[in-house]
Amino acid sequence: MKHNIVTFVSLTVIVLCSVIFMETDYMWFVVLAIFLLYLGITAYGSYQIQANYFIKSVNKGKKSVALTFDDGPDPETTPRILEILREKKVKATFFIIGKKAEKYPDLLRQIYEDGHIIANHSYSHNYLIAFFSTSRLTKDLQRCNEFILQTIGKKPAFFRPPFGVTNPLYNGALLQTGMQSIGWSLRSMDTRAKSKYDLIEKVISNLKRGDIVLLHDHISVTADALEDIIEHINNKKIDIELLSKVINKEPYV
Repeated sequence: MKHNIVTFVSLTVIVLCSVIFMETDYMWFVVLAIFLLYLGITAYGSYQIQANYFIKSVNKGKKSVALTFDDGPDPETTPRILEILREKKVKATFFIIGKKAEKYPDLLRQIYEDGHIIANHSYSHNYLIAFFSTSRLTKDLQRCNEFILQTIGKKPAFFRPPFGVTNPLYNGALLQTGMQSIGWSLRSMDTRAKSKYDLIEKVISNLKRGDIVLLHDHISVTADALEDIIEHINNKKIDIELLSKVINKEPYV
């Protein structure tokens, strides 16, 4: 794990510098500088899932692209997105929030019956989930899995950390639940898009083969732009496939 390596190197450098600069006025300045650099690297690794700093995530595939949707199901926009995917004969992956799925179990079933992958995005999607203990985090993930299993008869193998924020505690939770962390290589920024055209431009101008595209199915602008995004990808002669095919991993355990 990169975090362990960085921590070991930082401590080693601090000790060496303490010895070297012990009798100078620069010792505490040097130690503080190294410590601040360590904190900066750690913060970056926590918020950049692609860095694989705390946990190993799959952030990219090969050849084709995968469309993934977070934070649903939503009673208004998810059905619109499903209809477009159905019309365009495209399969996607939905990282669902357990407490939302409990409110709309029929939507969860519809996603699965349409041939899409159901994946875990935590039960609570709590803003403070990054500060949960390993035990509490594990229970949160398990609760989401249990509802998915109860509803569609299958237990997800894919998990995406809420907000894409990771920490060392996720390692234990993923080991206990048997899930693989999934990141992304192309963040659509649909949560900030001012119009569907901004979103289309963001995705298409940056799209490459093997991309895992991060979208959200609770945002109306995403539903507005989806048909055009799919058509532009098709025009690029790039196939859109299930995440499991793009990364060559089974979606259920």
